[in-house]
Amino acid sequence: MILSPAKLNLSLNVHGLLDNGYHSISSYVFFLDLFDKINIKKSSLNNVLINGVFKDDLICNGGDTIIRKSISFCQNHCYTNNNFQIKLEKNIPVSGGLGGGSANSASVIRYFLSKQRYRKKNVTNKIIKLSESLGSDVPACLYSKPLLMEGKGEKITFIEFNDQLDIGVVLINPRIQLSTKKVFNNFTLKEPTKKRKPILNIRTISDIKKILKQGNDLAKPAIEIVPDISSVLNIFKKNNNCLSFGMSGSGATCYGIFNSRKDANDFERIIIRENGHKGYWIWSGGLLNKKRNLILPL
Repeated sequence: MILSPAKLNLSLNVHGLLDNGYHSISSYVFFLDLFDKINIKKSSLNNVLINGVFKDDLICNGGDTIIRKSISFCQNHCYTNNNFQIKLEKNIPVSGGLGGGSANSASVIRYFLSKQRYRKKNVTNKIIKLSESLGSDVPACLYSKPLLMEGKGEKITFIEFNDQLDIGVVLINPRIQLSTKKVFNNFTLKEPTKKRKPILNIRTISDIKKILKQGNDLAKPAIEIVPDISSVLNIFKKNNNCLSFGMSGSGATCYGIFNSRKDANDFERIIIRENGHKGYWIWSGGLLNKKRNLILPL
């Protein structure tokens, strides 16, 4: 079984428009103990089976397209001529700013890289570079560790992170899908956000707070499309234990940062008890530990 972790954009700033039509961005990306789960086995034909909380949302949103593309990518570049059956347990919200599709694609590629008899660094680097064709977030999701993502997503710098920090995270999604393309189409670059000195060493919660202050330039256009995002952010704003909050990626999932997983879990229980938020998807947990093995024995 392969664990496919959700990504969390703790900041997202837009710096301009590139010649290829993409926006130049910078984003501090972390990964969560929230997983889609994938099982792969040989088959006579390529086949994808989907279950999980967000099965119906994924099917309505194009279903297994990204996974089928990833299988073809691996057949073309990762030295396998076999066909495969892939079972996907979809637990990450679809089109929710958490990189679920990119994480699934990266997990498939990661599996085949792990199966190579001779894992040479230059081969791995080549595959990571080629994976950009599947989506801007796929290279970052292949690494699944704290990083600064720049350009259109292809420039990656790793962050030294103190794993002793017990940072709690709560996610709330209003159960509304929001496409990245739609948000960028609604985004107007009036004044590019100036690039700051990168924060590449996180030792205390104060370092996290510095990143959070950089904000998300896509929040405003996303709220214009989905006003519920503002309501979700207000839930975090009203809680004294929430250190900071924001929107991940292009939305509509919002996050709150807490001093500990316990505080995050307690906050989730409070929200679930409130009748007005019954329709929202809510999750609490923490950041992915770098020692966590993402490919597990069956």
